[in-house]
Amino acid sequence: MTDDIRSPAEIRAMFGSNLRRLARQYPTVSELCRQLGINRTQFNRYLSGESVPRPDVLDRICRFFDVDARILLKPLDGIPSSNRHPAASTLTEFLGLGSDSLSKTTLLSGFYAATEYTPSCHRTTLLYARQLPQCTLIRGYESRAIMPGATSKAREIQGIAACTGEHAYILMSRRDGENSHIYLIAREAMEGIDQWRGTVVSPSALPPATDGPRQVTWRHLGQDTAAVLDTARKALKGVMQDASHARPAQVMA
Repeated sequence: MTDDIRSPAEIRAMFGSNLRRLARQYPTVSELCRQLGINRTQFNRYLSGESVPRPDVLDRICRFFDVDARILLKPLDGIPSSNRHPAASTLTEFLGLGSDSLSKTTLLSGFYAATEYTPSCHRTTLLYARQLPQCTLIRGYESRAIMPGATSKAREIQGIAACTGEHAYILMSRRDGENSHIYLIAREAMEGIDQWRGTVVSPSALPPATDGPRQVTWRHLGQDTAAVLDTARKALKGVMQDASHARPAQVMA
């Protein structure tokens, strides 16, 4: 046995100390628990060193704060930090974002079903939002039904979101600015459902019939993998049904 073996109590205390430091980035514990999807009472037990999370919850916490499982064993100052996103400091300075601005209007981390509507069809894309103290990063992939034969790299979508007042502004694109989208959405007042509604425009080249603003909803799906897969199946089915009844120019790319 080595001298640096820690007891369960020491591990709980170390994790609680590190988690308290990480939680200071956010204005309230309640808001942080809501974004993490963790019960407030249980989270308080982590903070006080009474318990440590089970592996899947620990993974969720580490991903959310962009740290690794060494927060169980070492002080944060002793763990090399990962590189911060290059846009973070610029956005903080230019837009005035940061932990002090987090509010009920903030996009939660997790999966979203983003649905665009036109008179002739609709399209749902699964996206993942990762919230940092300075901004929210968005990532996803176009459906294979939309881009048959394309590689995953070609179908990849990335974007960045900022919340100002009652609205969220989101810029997203495939690589090289292809098929870029600009969203302006606001959270709807729906009990038990985190859903945003607004409009989207596409500055990149599109058919004339679809170059104006389109209605859009973003529905938060949390971290439930089963729900995400169910949405993906329904979205793919809807796209195929639209494609079978609409002219090629009517199906959104």
